Amino acid sequence: MNYKTDNPVALRSQQWLMNALIELMHEKPYHKITIKEIAQRAELDRSTFYRNFDTKESVLNHYIYKLTEEYIYRLTEIDQLSMDKVINVFINLCMDNLDFFITLRKNGLSNIVLEGFNERLPYVQEVLKSRWKYQINIEYLQYALAFNAGGMWNMLMSWIDDGMKEPYTHLINAFKEISTFNSYK
Repeated sequence: MNYKTDNPVALRSQQWLMNALIELMHEKPYHKITIKEIAQRAELDRSTFYRNFDTKESVLNHYIYKLTEEYIYRLTEIDQLSMDKVINVFINLCMDNLDFFITLRKNGLSNIVLEGFNERLPYVQEVLKSRWKYQINIEYLQYALAFNAGGMWNMLMSWIDDGMKEPYTHLINAFKEISTFNSYK
């Protein structure tokens, strides 16, 4: 479903529905939440829900799409990209939305974020390719994107699973160390 609209009422309804679903996920497992409950929490009719979304999964997918848009925007603000800068942008975006990621993890849904980002990565690469010092051979690009996205995502999930004992900057430093190790000859 295409969520792009300029209609302020639709945009507001979408935001209320996303917020309602996330609030409900704090109270009960995702699989037990109904569309009726989401609409009620948002103080909207079920028909408004269905005008904006097909399923509760599409609500989450829209939220993730918005996160990928924010990620792309933040990356486009950087002149000369490097993996150090990318990890900073990624981790800061994650910290800004940490509650959402923790909630997804507790509900066994964290992989949908990685899937959403993976879907957008070729577009991100195309938009930003002129800002990289080094261009990955097109033959390996798909794997390089999957490697980096999966690595960063799994580091974040490991940190969450471990109770977030270390400061989030530990993730950034760990990624830099891993990148150095991987490029050592």
